[in-house]
Amino acid sequence: MTTTDVVKADAAAGERGLTRKTARRLAWAERTVYGAAGTWAAIGPQMDVPWWAHGASLATGALTGVVLWKRSDTEDWTRRLVSSLRSLPVLGWTAAYTGGLLAPVFECPNGWPMLGAATWTAVMIHMAPWTRSKGLARAVDNLPVLAGEPEVVEAEPVTFADHMRLLWSQSQATGETTLEGIRQYDPTEPDFEAIVLAPAGQTVPRTLDERAIAGVFDVPVDAVKTAAVDGYGPGRLAIEVAPRLAEARRTREALEVEADDPGASLERIWAEYVNCTGGAAPGVELIAYAIGEEQIRLRIAAPRAKRLRVNHEDLCSALGIDDISRLVMEGAGPREAVVYIYRANPLLHVRSPTVEDLTMDDRGRISIGVAHDGSVARIQLFNFDTGRAQHGITAGTTGAGKSGLMRLFGAAQRVSGVISWMADVQGGMSMPEMEGRIDWMAKGPVETMQQLRALHAVKEYREAHSRGRGDFDFHGEWCLIQWTGDEINRLLSSLDQEVRKEAAWMIGDLQKTGQKVGIGVDLAVQSLHLKELGDNHEIREKGKEGHVFLLRTASSSTQGMGLDGIAPIGAHVSPIPERIYEGAGAKEIFEGTAATEGVPTPGMGWLITEGKAILFRTFVLEKVNGLYPQLEELMDGHPMPTLTPGEARAAGAAYAHRGSAADKGAGKATGGPSKPSRGPVGTGTPGGESQPAMGPLEADGKAEEQGAGAEELPEAPSPMAAAKAKAPTIRERILAALQDHPEGLALREIRNVVGCGTEGGPATRSVNNEVSTLANEDLLVALGKGVYRLP
Repeated sequence: MTTTDVVKADAAAGERGLTRKTARRLAWAERTVYGAAGTWAAIGPQMDVPWWAHGASLATGALTGVVLWKRSDTEDWTRRLVSSLRSLPVLGWTAAYTGGLLAPVFECPNGWPMLGAATWTAVMIHMAPWTRSKGLARAVDNLPVLAGEPEVVEAEPVTFADHMRLLWSQSQATGETTLEGIRQYDPTEPDFEAIVLAPAGQTVPRTLDERAIAGVFDVPVDAVKTAAVDGYGPGRLAIEVAPRLAEARRTREALEVEADDPGASLERIWAEYVNCTGGAAPGVELIAYAIGEEQIRLRIAAPRAKRLRVNHEDLCSALGIDDISRLVMEGAGPREAVVYIYRANPLLHVRSPTVEDLTMDDRGRISIGVAHDGSVARIQLFNFDTGRAQHGITAGTTGAGKSGLMRLFGAAQRVSGVISWMADVQGGMSMPEMEGRIDWMAKGPVETMQQLRALHAVKEYREAHSRGRGDFDFHGEWCLIQWTGDEINRLLSSLDQEVRKEAAWMIGDLQKTGQKVGIGVDLAVQSLHLKELGDNHEIREKGKEGHVFLLRTASSSTQGMGLDGIAPIGAHVSPIPERIYEGAGAKEIFEGTAATEGVPTPGMGWLITEGKAILFRTFVLEKVNGLYPQLEELMDGHPMPTLTPGEARAAGAAYAHRGSAADKGAGKATGGPSKPSRGPVGTGTPGGESQPAMGPLEADGKAEEQGAGAEELPEAPSPMAAAKAKAPTIRERILAALQDHPEGLALREIRNVVGCGTEGGPATRSVNNEVSTLANEDLLVALGKGVYRLP
């Protein structure tokens, strides 16, 4: 034949080819040895050395010859050749050395042995046989082998029947039987039937049952069936090996069982795709479940000594849920949780609020929406256990539903007899319908600052007249006040530094001290970063003490900052999508039938309160021509609580001049006063004389009385301006410090005494400059370098 089949075999260990660099080094070392050995072979026999030295040289050659003889006793010509090459240098050197020893005996000239040694040295240095032998085995293995050489190769099976017969013949369990009449059901499947044929005059062994046949073909036992062949004796046996049919049968039986028992299907899916190696949550067990028409509840748990960590998206993938908003997880400790699976998102359609929803209960709670499980989502405006008002903070991006939540706050506060002050820094664009329906609606940053100053003044008034009481008497002379700031980021990140600092200080002070005198603060922000909160971390931390609303946010950092420090143990808070698309899975997208108009999600979010995280959505108010008639109906039928005369005087002219005209318009639409839900909400004088609760018409009359004397009322003062006016100057602080130390103080000690480096303290450079100015004006005497005293 003219073609060859080149077979390259891997070299055995120790016979691998040498690299060029290694070969050069080995050849150099080998030739050096040959040079030294050739020199000794030339002069050694003529030297006066002990007899055993000559004997060792001769013994080395003899031993090498014996080893070569033993290694030649093989049919492996490659091994013979390698052994010969490696023995050649030793045998040749021994021959040259022996010739030198025998030269005097045969009276040969001394030059002949030396010539023989020199010849051996030259040949060995040129050949380097040891180095060449290292690569000889690999070179022989890589020699081309003619395809026509008589090499016995066992025939490879070609057809499916050949493969089956080969497996049958190789098995010891089949004995002398053969497999005949093989018929494959489908060329793409391994299912087939055949006849087992015993030798003539013999029977098929009894041991050749379904289990033995399954072992021959490595298939499940239930995939094998045996039967006698009609018309023949026990020397023939019909078999069917059908693993695919058995698998389909098992699947069909499982589906029949699961159709009658959906829980079995759930358990199977959980075992195959969740609690398994490579699953969504390895090690997480399904403890219990409840299957309903629209909802499935699962109770899951991690192993003991482990925390429950389940990825929301991985779990949806394992359970075959395309819309991740249909799965909700609520933590119940570090290792357990409850998983809710809905047929459709349960918060797509939420009902409108009722008066009962917005009425404060005996625990100081109001309802603001519906939770995912159909229960009512409540927040606490007043804690009767501690006697304190409650704060809150709402975070959400534009269009997330913050203003809608604030409207519900205002309606619930009026229905529940709570004085409601709201500020819309955006100029009233977010909540125009609240104008005239709450006690004070401030619009824009200027009026918001006036409202904050007035609220701070009312706080100080209540502190001065609370007779040392450490909590708030909900049924006392003063009404609970709830201040709500919408889009407050605009004010707290104002370019005017003085406005920003004053607003941040007043809000922070109201949060810290307002609870004891019945003043709660609710903030609605787009971001919880300190830069957006006037660089005052206390605003964020104190705002999270009551209730936190995490609506749809634009970044995960805002969600993380909202949960920091208050996240319930084991809480699983998932992000809120901008829209929810029903019928928009991969199949619908591929077929071009997916819904293109999703349902927006304003008002949907997470409520963190009382140690729980609840997925909810605010009550929905129908909007008609830009207004909310349902909201108007809920609010206008209830009296509007206002400040007492003493508090009104403390609030100043801005409160007296608040939108009284809009209040009259709202009052005309009311059906008359009604009793507040929290009991008799009264207004009283500073002396404690109670007055009956007022409806909107009486409130308008009181507003007119307050407005009549508004010209005599001053504006509520700025707390920071008043604090600066009372605070001593740096000069006054330095002189006061030195009066207490007539012996004098070092400049470093003066800085410490006047408060450098403390919050609100002067800068170091300012103190240094002021000390130098006082020394130049001879108001200080310098005692030495950096030491001063009074003259």
